[in-house]
Amino acid sequence: MLIHLKPEEIIAAAHHAAVRQSAKAVRTELGQIKNQKISNQSDFAVNYAGLLGEYAVARSINAKVNTSLMIAGDGGTDMVLNGNTIQIKTNMMLEKVLIFNQLEHFKTDWAILCSIESASAVAIHGFISKGKFDKTYYRHDWGYGNRYCVKADALAPIERFYEAIGLT
Repeated sequence: MLIHLKPEEIIAAAHHAAVRQSAKAVRTELGQIKNQKISNQSDFAVNYAGLLGEYAVARSINAKVNTSLMIAGDGGTDMVLNGNTIQIKTNMMLEKVLIFNQLEHFKTDWAILCSIESASAVAIHGFISKGKFDKTYYRHDWGYGNRYCVKADALAPIERFYEAIGLT
């Protein structure tokens, strides 16, 4: 599913990405946290892409984006719908793959994979439960250690998400 974001969603994503990046920079400078980023993208770019994915998913499943600023990040939960915790993973790679750095990082009931397709378009590739992910992942080394992955074609279409969480 391709979501064309509204200008106000793009602006909100940029605003909240800048706030998150600024707070992280201050905490890193004070030695309160360590920047564990492994991407060659800036912290702002990583946060911005993630928020674009979150706004796209929020619109597609009628949920709310969590824009609160937390001391140590969101703990993996990007949004909650009908008591179900959801983590949105947005990537900018050519290969569409849901990736977790460690198995323990999948802490939610569900994960949803998105990708940035243009400055205002986000593709939602599908979703998977924690249980199914644990049974179907494969390991891949992208150049910085093994990661836990499921390809987009193994995900359920986002149009079936309500059914999966018992809302239909």
